[in-house]
Amino acid sequence: MDRRKRLCYMAFLTVFIFALLLPLISVNASSNTVTFEPTEDARVWSSYPNNNYGSITELSVSSDSETYIKFDLSSIPSGSVIVSATLKLYQYNTVSGVEICVHRVTGSWSESSITWNNKPSYDSQSEACSDSAGQYQWTEWDITDLVQGWVDGSYDNYGLVLVSSGDMVQFYSREWSEADKRPKLTVEYVEPNTVTTTIANTTITETVTTTQTINNTVTETVTTTVANTTYYTTVYETVSPTYGNQTANYYTDLANQLMPLVMVIGVICTMLSLLLSATKGR
Repeated sequence: MDRRKRLCYMAFLTVFIFALLLPLISVNASSNTVTFEPTEDARVWSSYPNNNYGSITELSVSSDSETYIKFDLSSIPSGSVIVSATLKLYQYNTVSGVEICVHRVTGSWSESSITWNNKPSYDSQSEACSDSAGQYQWTEWDITDLVQGWVDGSYDNYGLVLVSSGDMVQFYSREWSEADKRPKLTVEYVEPNTVTTTIANTTITETVTTTQTINNTVTETVTTTVANTTYYTTVYETVSPTYGNQTANYYTDLANQLMPLVMVIGVICTMLSLLLSATKGR
């Protein structure tokens, strides 16, 4: 058999294997969305440096006041990838267009005792900045990277602080009587998961461990077990930091395209090796 015929046989075999396996592959992947209210929040005011304002219904941010907020994220499973995290505060005064920045707090504090004079330090680099939206509107900050760091243990969760150098902007605190106007943190995340793939009545279990670095590089380590033999494959995928409503589709597509490919390549290589051996010298 000459080289041209041998290549034709290999191309045909490759197409045949893909056509045979594609309808038999099933993969499940999903994301979760949860909204948190603060466990603690308080403003501190330089004009009254020893006063505590943790129990009032107002939070304020200005050149001489800051707002500290803390959320309990322990319900998010360890190893999860944070797809998006949005902080929202409802404003009740009329000041708009004032830039307010979120910073990561680096020390412990308590709602019932924090004051301007004893407030903890915070990271000098801001996590996100937004302009105040105006009266009876939500002001939002994208703090995806900050929440990812809390969840994966890159740093301790001491909460965040809102800082500004402009006029005073006032928001409702967690003590406000109307729950729908209290501060909120909405987090969308993807848990580590196990994907089961069935090919020709053979069940193959893949354990997918998903991690994300702060620069939004997603790393998925796939452990595939077939007939008591384990293979390890690490897949690197660089993604955009925001997905909107396309998150579930993105991870489903990623799983469909990448994880079965590991098994398909193995089958193709085996079949091609057998074909070349059988046609050698002809």
